[in-house]
Amino acid sequence: MIQDFITQLEKKENLDFYSMQSAIESIMTGEVDDISIEAFLLALNAKGIQETEITAAARVMKEKSLTFQFGDGDHIDTCGTGGSGLHTFNCSTASSFVAAAGGAAVTKHGNKAVSSKSGSADLLLAAGADIAHDREKLETIFKRVGFVFLFAPLHHQSMKYVMPARQKIGKKTLFNLLGPHTNPCGAKRQILGVYQKDLVKTFASVAKNLSMDHVLIVHGFDGLDEITITDSTYIAELKGHTISEYEISPKDFGLSLGTLSEISAQSPEDSLQLIREAFSGDKSAVQDMIALNAGAALYLSQKVHTIADGIELAFELMNNGMAADKLASYVRVSNS
Repeated sequence: MIQDFITQLEKKENLDFYSMQSAIESIMTGEVDDISIEAFLLALNAKGIQETEITAAARVMKEKSLTFQFGDGDHIDTCGTGGSGLHTFNCSTASSFVAAAGGAAVTKHGNKAVSSKSGSADLLLAAGADIAHDREKLETIFKRVGFVFLFAPLHHQSMKYVMPARQKIGKKTLFNLLGPHTNPCGAKRQILGVYQKDLVKTFASVAKNLSMDHVLIVHGFDGLDEITITDSTYIAELKGHTISEYEISPKDFGLSLGTLSEISAQSPEDSLQLIREAFSGDKSAVQDMIALNAGAALYLSQKVHTIADGIELAFELMNNGMAADKLASYVRVSNS
């Protein structure tokens, strides 16, 4: 059956929802050999992946993942696609701690580095956190800290069937696009960065298809999958059932444009150092960029009414030590 789907893709024909669902179901249950998985993913890449195909695949991946519920359903995620190849510090992880310090409940989904020098898991390990937890421990951490890290491989074990093909391909495939849509705690609010501008509107539509409440899909014009400090950022905002598109610039919030070299990190330790400096009140392009993204996260979590108000609060939380305390608290509780 998978060969029929590969043939269809090679003819540049899109798969409908049920065909895609069937293909991914067979792949993620170990029914398809590595060579066929590789052929399927490469044919999908060559054709161009569509909104319906991402939605169907994300639905299957969510069904296959280890899911659990805690909190009141208003928790947020800050997980993006990665894949920009620009080797910047771990902005989404840093901003999630600032948001948590401001009262947001955060269920942060993430992994080790794939295309970057430092993934969210690498950063937290460098900080001394224990990221391998059972469910009871995760719930305890969330209740005590208001932040929990969900290490993707522990929650998406059916991904083991696609790893050999992904490693052989060695470049971005459909599965790079699915992680951000499959938060194990079912977060309905999210700031989701994408590495390509034409994915912004597609991802907003996928989020709508997956019944998300409030999502900001963001792409920096410098190529970053974050709200960037070096240029403007293109955003598609899903709120309720409506999608609106707009651009924001650091200048809109009274911030100076930075450079990529100012926000680059060559290792998890390097990234952690930059974040700790920002959390200790050091003014920099790194602190400004964290404030932009944390401001958006605070807006999504309904702690402020606008992104601008969120940015103002984010600076306060870094400068008064509360963001640093939140990171230290998570490291301490994760090890207890």
